[in-house]
Amino acid sequence: MTELSIDDVLDVEYPGPPAWADGGDSLAAAVYEDDGRALQFATADGEPEWRYRPEDAHVTDFAWRPGGLDCLVVTDDGRTLLVDPSTRTVETLVVAEEGAHTWSNGGDRVACYRDGTPWVVDVETGTATAFDVPDRGPYLAEDRTFAWSEDDSLLAYRFVDRDAKQVGVVEVGTGDLVYRTDGPGSTRSPAWLADDRLVLDRLADRSTRRELLVVDPREGGESVVLGEDEPDLGVVSRGAPEVAPAGDRFALPLPLDGWDHLYLAEEDGVEQLTTGAFEDKGLADSTPRWLGDDALVFSSNRLGPEQRGIYVVDADTGAVRPLVETPGTNVHPRPSPDGERLAYVHADADRSPELRVRALDAEPDATGTRVTESVVDGWPADPVAPERVVLETEDGFEVPAFVVDPRETDAVADDATDLPAVVWVHGGPMRQMRRGWHPGRAYGLAYTVHQYLAHRGYVGLLVNYRGGIGYGKRFRQAIAADPGAEVDVDVVAAAEYLKGLDHVDADAVAIWGLSYGGFAALRVLGTAPDAFDLGINLAGVADRVVYEEWATETKYPPAESSLPVTLGGTRWEAPEAWAAVSPVTHMEHYEAPLYSFHGTADRYVNVEQLDVVVEELLELGADFEYEYYPDETHVFSKRSVWERTLERVEAALETEL
Repeated sequence: MTELSIDDVLDVEYPGPPAWADGGDSLAAAVYEDDGRALQFATADGEPEWRYRPEDAHVTDFAWRPGGLDCLVVTDDGRTLLVDPSTRTVETLVVAEEGAHTWSNGGDRVACYRDGTPWVVDVETGTATAFDVPDRGPYLAEDRTFAWSEDDSLLAYRFVDRDAKQVGVVEVGTGDLVYRTDGPGSTRSPAWLADDRLVLDRLADRSTRRELLVVDPREGGESVVLGEDEPDLGVVSRGAPEVAPAGDRFALPLPLDGWDHLYLAEEDGVEQLTTGAFEDKGLADSTPRWLGDDALVFSSNRLGPEQRGIYVVDADTGAVRPLVETPGTNVHPRPSPDGERLAYVHADADRSPELRVRALDAEPDATGTRVTESVVDGWPADPVAPERVVLETEDGFEVPAFVVDPRETDAVADDATDLPAVVWVHGGPMRQMRRGWHPGRAYGLAYTVHQYLAHRGYVGLLVNYRGGIGYGKRFRQAIAADPGAEVDVDVVAAAEYLKGLDHVDADAVAIWGLSYGGFAALRVLGTAPDAFDLGINLAGVADRVVYEEWATETKYPPAESSLPVTLGGTRWEAPEAWAAVSPVTHMEHYEAPLYSFHGTADRYVNVEQLDVVVEELLELGADFEYEYYPDETHVFSKRSVWERTLERVEAALETEL
């Protein structure tokens, strides 16, 4: 019998978004391999040149120097490097704990946070200047926390004050703070227009109102260009505004008509560029990319709800044409500076994520050049193509899911019966599993595990429960009114579907999930104790009150939490509602055993959630096992930890099912 191994699972690589050097002659992308990220360099035509691995460290961030051929590279051991792929040389710029590095437009300076304070480092002289202004604060950073004005005289940055994210503007030459926001809303993602006006994204009123603002930091005053109100269910739109190269307008995706489409904002108003019963974004926080000043490149599921093609829209006429329509997932589109090539990430049912490059005018079905290649070609067995099914829920929703059938392998006979089954619940919840590999490591890894489990005789079902992208705003908001309850319905429907299959043992169905998926596993074992025979929780939330206290101090400000709106009040005003949504409240009803795993350095879900699980289940005398992983992150980073975790998961399945 041909078998996959855990090594096969963990050998799969995950390339991140590509980035072009200014001249368009070189391309780079961080690639997650083994224990962490390396940096893959390639020619403009997509020929791989050099994979740079920092000695005894991993790449956490990188950025090409504007107008240059070298890259700023940040490592997880506190080094900031200048890496030149043409000469394969590495220079240490700074040894310090820094973050959010952003090049000046002139390519001579870098803005960053050091110990929470904004600094500017001159890369030629090494001179570093700190600004005596409000510091960064505790909350997680966005993709864009610094922004230089066109002439590099002004620096916008994100800081925390009044329990909210704020944006300030520093006069770089004097160090003076010339502008700052000061409201209770959470302001983020600064971007400059050509006339030294600033575009800001503000989330306010407990995440029920989103505003796109234009401000003049020197003269004062602000105008709301675009507003989105969701007073009952909360705003679900994501994605920062992208300013055109000319600096006269900006674009972003919004679900104002019920689907995520592209909108263009300029002096004379806002225009909707795309329409249709599909979503013009590749991932939950994707934004379009400008191709010159007159067109936008974007990913969309026009080919099917769980697929992604890449398209270009004329910003003046709204005309759309396809660029990439190869079946599967095509995301992170990045046009080259000369407008001749497109770099992107592709994945499908046969190939794990690959970084690809193609001519921009190639046929939409052209494969392109593979900068990185899927290791699946070298597997000892072909991957199992998943089957798409639709789960009908009692409250009238259609919930898509994918089944991975072990009878398609040589692990079991074609007429096998009484097979054990496993439901995977993805995190987010604003995510979506695909018919094949997901480009993101957290979800691609889970899909790969189900390929492995299929070769061990387990039926897999990957459920796209309500709350995820790809199916419109109504589907996204469907979990808001009673967080957790609708997910219970969807994952129970997944269990019932499996139990109804002739080849599945109805008394051997497990559930597992990471993050929000872990929350779902913890919750449904108590709210529907007959649904599953085993639960596996990776970094899930057990107590929403404990989580909210921690999260609003370290992860996001109170203005960004919509739970007080959807639960009818704060945790003090509506304690019964907060208790009802928390898995710990329902643990007394557990009948199935639970296995839990959590990293102690998790910045997305506090490790105290596992403390809650352990303390409650010990008191109840329940059947459970658990492991803490020292210094591990939300999606475990070390290969050895995943080896340990997957061995424990497989042992749990064998023992309990």
